Order: sequence, then C-alpha cells, then structure tokens
Amino acid sequence: MNIVYLVFGSNPDHYQQVYFSMYTAFAHKSAEDRIIVIAEEPELFNSFENGIEIIPINREIITEWEGKYQFFWRVKIKALQLVAEKYPLESILYLDGDTFFYRDFDSLRNGLESGQNFMHLEEGKLSLLSSKTEKLMWKQMQGKEYGTIKIDKNTSMWNAGLIGVSNQNFDGLQTTLEANDAMCADDVTRRLVEQFAFSIGLSKLAELQPADHIVGHYWGNKKQWNKLIDHFLKECFMKKYSFDQIIGRIIEMDLTQNPIWVKESNTHRKLKNFIDKFYTNKKTVYINK
Repeated sequence: MNIVYLVFGSNPDHYQQVYFSMYTAFAHKSAEDRIIVIAEEPELFNSFENGIEIIPINREIITEWEGKYQFFWRVKIKALQLVAEKYPLESILYLDGDTFFYRDFDSLRNGLESGQNFMHLEEGKLSLLSSKTEKLMWKQMQGKEYGTIKIDKNTSMWNAGLIGVSNQNFDGLQTTLEANDAMCADDVTRRLVEQFAFSIGLSKLAELQPADHIVGHYWGNKKQWNKLIDHFLKECFMKKYSFDQIIGRIIEMDLTQNPIWVKESNTHRKLKNFIDKFYTNKKTVYINK
C-alpha cells in the first residue's frame, strides 16, 4: 500500500504538518507500506533519506494540474492519479498534512485489498447539511448530473482529509476528476467542490467506509496542533534524536488528548483579545478512543 502526502507552496507549517503525520504513519505502518510525498520543495524532506519516496513537482506542473478552470484543489486528484499510474497494483491511502494516525491501520489495508474505498468520515447528506456553502451547493446542484452521477437528496458529502482508493477502483479517480471539472464548468461554489467530487466519484464503484477511528484530522484546531508540532520538531532536531528515538516519542504520545476541533462563540471571538483572561467559552471535540 502507498501512503501518500501532497504539499506545495512555501508555508513551513504545511511541511511540518506532513512531517508529523508521516512520523505517526511510521509508528504504525507495516514493512511493506511505502510512504510517498509529492512536494514542491522536496529538499525539505532530506532528513528522511531513503525512508520515503519523494516525487518533486513545480509551479508549471501545479498550474497544469489546476486545469482549464484553474481550480486549486484539482491538484489533489491529479496527484493521486499520478501515483496510481506509477503503481497500478498498489492501493493508495492519501492523507492531508493536518492528520495523524493514532492506532494501527491493518483494517484499512485489508479493506483496500478487498476492494473497499475510504474517506475520513461522512459529514451527511448534502441536502441536509447546514453551512452556507453546503446549502448553496445543494441549491445549485440538486437534480443535476456531474460526471454521469446524478445529485439527489441522498447524495452524501464526505470529509477528504483521508482518501483510500483500492487499486481495484482506480477508475474512480477519473470519475472524480470528471465530476470536479463538470462542477467547475457549472460554476458551482468552489470551496468544497474537490471534496464532493471525491465523495461521489469514489462511492460510484464501492460503498465508502469511514476511517476516523484510526486517523485524526485536526482541521478545526490547527493553531494548537501547529504549536504542538513545532515544539516537537524543535526538540527532536535540537537534541539530535535518531529516527528510532523520534518514532519512540511518537508512540509514547497520547494524541487523543488534544482536541481536533475548537469552536469559539462569535461574541467572544470578536472580543477575544480583550476578554480572554476573564472568559472562556469554547466547544471542543476530542477523538474517541
């Protein structure tokens, strides 16, 4: 199985997130699993030496991958197609940088081998979701067909922080790409287009399965996690930990104790700088062990 990451641009936080996620992958993967990082600045991963495969990309490739409609996250679909073409017999487990493994993932590997596809978790039927973006998407797309897939009241949105594609279902990536491009052509509001394209494209060939019981996705609490990761990497490199020592530290950490999502009330957010020391009104979500 190929465990795949994609990182481009020059924001150091994004590269550090991938570092940390890869360390958690090393803590749980099997000897046969390969870690691949597709990176615009591949030299930032030199410390892994021969432990990972690095596929360099550049601005020209990224622009090409964005396609006719210059859609930023179309790049993710093209990156997975690149890996599928290079390793047609090996399933893909893709992760966004802001993720981490907190337990062994044999069940994911076995599921992929048996023809299952995975995404991080099901967020719900698009027709029932409540955010402004999702309501607008439903209004724009209900009853229409994208990439041969009709959008109806039962069509679900899945989170794309993790995407598992069985090698038996690689055709689903082309279906995803076609749906993505059709939505862009139809001028669907873009923020979640790529995520929804994966949701409908990969579910066409196999019923999607969740993976949030194995992988955490802290998209809703990046500030705290970036700080944790920054301190962790500084400790590792300043103390010159060996690779085995780093993985040992990862294994010792209980990553379920850090919230993956934090929402502050609107009122307190507006006044945050003034009243933080007097009031706390936050909703937090932790991983269920």
